[in-house]
Amino acid sequence: MLHLFKRSLLNKVTLSLLCLASVSLTGCMDNEPDMPEPTPVAYTSFYHGSPDAPAMDVQVNSQVVFNQSLPYSTYTGYVTLNTGSTNFKFTPSNASNAYLDTTLNLKQGQAFSLFAINTLDDMELLVVQDSVKTPADGKAALRVVHLSPDAEAVDVVAIGDKEVPFSSDLAFKDITLFHEFDAGRYDLEVKAAGSDEELLTVPKASFEAGRAYTLVIRGFAFPPSGNTNALAGQIFRNY
Repeated sequence: MLHLFKRSLLNKVTLSLLCLASVSLTGCMDNEPDMPEPTPVAYTSFYHGSPDAPAMDVQVNSQVVFNQSLPYSTYTGYVTLNTGSTNFKFTPSNASNAYLDTTLNLKQGQAFSLFAINTLDDMELLVVQDSVKTPADGKAALRVVHLSPDAEAVDVVAIGDKEVPFSSDLAFKDITLFHEFDAGRYDLEVKAAGSDEELLTVPKASFEAGRAYTLVIRGFAFPPSGNTNALAGQIFRNY
């Protein structure tokens, strides 16, 4: 992801070097039209984390972004958007009324994650400005977000060659920073905060060097009748 943020700067540097190299022959093509400046862009990802809500459409400035509605637990990856005041809506499929409606001022190079969370009756939008940074050599990065509306606060550790703690007393709607650790394969254990009570495990999760990931704790600790979205852990790669 980081190389995308630097592309416009690289273009400018490359153009300057070419100009210097050819100035004695062509005056850097003084008679040619100027190259247009790259359009400034920002990046936004979307996640459907409301465990009793139907599939939803995502609209940006009243335009539907994806060809299909997003089912529960879907992560879209980053979408490139123009900068400036931008309206976001989560709506029922093929409908104009919005469950969620917010406007953000996007600036060049910024990255945001938008999580639709909580139950359908109390749906909220969790907006997170992401810190996009390539992990150090041999390292991966992981953050944890607690999206279970009825689960208690949790501690999260990764068990591999050594134990790596990722969060302590993480409550609903809390999200950690990206934490770097040795790349490899781990069992992720989610426990009730301050205890050894294991709520769930994500076994044999693989983390690649140079990549950043999110662990979402989602679903109902006590699903209502007819709902099968029980407490679970989901890992997706951000970049």
